[in-house]
Amino acid sequence: MFKDCKGFSLIEMFVVVSILTAMITGVSFILSAGQTAWFNTDTAIELQDGLRKAFAKMSRELQESGRDKNGNMQVTIFDGSGPNGSDIIRFSMPILCQAGGNVIDANGDVANWGAPLTWGCTSSSCMDADNDCLTRDYRFIEYQIVNNQLIRRVLDNGTTPVRQDTIARNMVNLQATLSGDQNLLSVNLTAQQNTVVNRTLNASTNIDIYFRNRG
Repeated sequence: MFKDCKGFSLIEMFVVVSILTAMITGVSFILSAGQTAWFNTDTAIELQDGLRKAFAKMSRELQESGRDKNGNMQVTIFDGSGPNGSDIIRFSMPILCQAGGNVIDANGDVANWGAPLTWGCTSSSCMDADNDCLTRDYRFIEYQIVNNQLIRRVLDNGTTPVRQDTIARNMVNLQATLSGDQNLLSVNLTAQQNTVVNRTLNASTNIDIYFRNRG
């Protein structure tokens, strides 16, 4: 009674296996492409967020710099002095060097130039170690790239580093340019990071910073 029952031929089995293999390969490719795109997007967002936070901190301090009352520029750019030809920005900003002091003198000019020891400092306790305007214990701030990190470094009068903080990670290049009238600083920052699938992504952003003090 089973005489007329037939199984699949070898050719039919081969065709079925080939179709299934093609389908599985296609689905795997789509899933892999989707996963790669997700990782790339996630890393790109992380890089842009790092750039945004870095510029928020840099611009808050740099915009306070510029020229003193004698016309002396308080910002210096060391071209190509950092890793991979990146620049170093060194500057001073208005400070309170003693308790009860004033940032502005009786003539409406900046009374004292220096560097807060910590970012966001607003009191004399972290702007001058001995709370005495006769000296400047913290004289300069530097922004530079060190080991793929954007570093904020504080220097004393002898340009010896007294403190170093990481502002942002995965930063590989910093370029800065002063305008002809020295009232504006253009800063370009480049970030780089590998995704989990080992693809290298780059992101670069430029910002113009206008100095509040112009002599």
